Amino acid sequence: MKELFRVISETEKERFDAFVQSSPNGHIFQSYLWGEIKKPAWLPLRVVFEESGRILAAASVLKRKIPLLNKSFFYLPRGPVLNNWDNSRLFEVFMEHLRRLAESEGAVFIKIDPCLLEERVAPAESLIRAGLIPAGGAYKFGGFQPRYTFRLDISKSMAEIMESFPKKIRYKIRYGSGKGLVFQYPGEAGLAPFLKIMQQAGRRRDFALRSPEYFYKLYRTLDQANAINLVLGYYLNQAVIGGITLVYGDQAWAVYGAQDESCRHLYAYHALIWERIKWAKSMGARWFDFYGVPGSVDESDPMYGLYYFKKSFGGQFCAFIGEKDLVLSPGLYWLWASCFPAARQLMLKLAKGSFNFRFYQQRRGKL
Repeated sequence: MKELFRVISETEKERFDAFVQSSPNGHIFQSYLWGEIKKPAWLPLRVVFEESGRILAAASVLKRKIPLLNKSFFYLPRGPVLNNWDNSRLFEVFMEHLRRLAESEGAVFIKIDPCLLEERVAPAESLIRAGLIPAGGAYKFGGFQPRYTFRLDISKSMAEIMESFPKKIRYKIRYGSGKGLVFQYPGEAGLAPFLKIMQQAGRRRDFALRSPEYFYKLYRTLDQANAINLVLGYYLNQAVIGGITLVYGDQAWAVYGAQDESCRHLYAYHALIWERIKWAKSMGARWFDFYGVPGSVDESDPMYGLYYFKKSFGGQFCAFIGEKDLVLSPGLYWLWASCFPAARQLMLKLAKGSFNFRFYQQRRGKL
């Protein structure tokens, strides 16, 4: 049987996405369109490994330059995607081909982050045999992507999903509507008020935000595939809460959300989650991913409230296998591993300042 590893062109994006969507470990971050969103900071390369014309493995690879080194690295967010992760030979052959491509592109290392739960023993052993090592860095949420999350099965009817929640959660979901909280789906026009809410939340909680341009690009790109939804909650005719949800195949992710402090007494975030679940269900999703929690917290931890809130809906706690690196240039990789944590903190601070400035300029009509 003829085997072939190759970089595909845009003409094959539907076939590529059909494979990723149908795979049990597929993810929207491995979709063709996600690579388009990450341009130009990242260069997307979509690769497939075929046997007799049938795709067995695929990956949306993001290539990024490393400043000052004239080198790059490969990153596979929630990838690669295999049709059978228990086939160790498939993974090893795919990674060997990917290694050759990375070396030809001047990559210092390959970072993978497959959508696999950490209890999967066979894939974990395959990663070790292929020479992959755990990525460095100690972050509560994982690495580039959250390692831990809660996922809720929404395959039952809406009435059954609601009934599965604890009584207190059902009360909080319904409370706001009785006090005048109303939700709308404004499309791209809702991004401006949503970003205002996000900016206020970021200032209160001291977290960095992506630029307004990124959010507009995210929405416009994924809206082509009907894969994104923005919902806003209004109270006293003011937008006070909002969330962006993504869908791909049978999965949905609650990726961005924020609320104004003025609506906390309405339990508005509980109602927002319900609105997002309703949309995900209407799009054919089976799994609703709350998208990111700390791996281990106690009540004294500042992140405990976030963890408890997402847990309270009764979803399944999931821990992914985590980021693994295949080192191609040990010396340069050591330099990267040594400098990246400090550079990451600097980039986050710069990103936060950039968002505030660009949002201010946008509000004044200068962007």
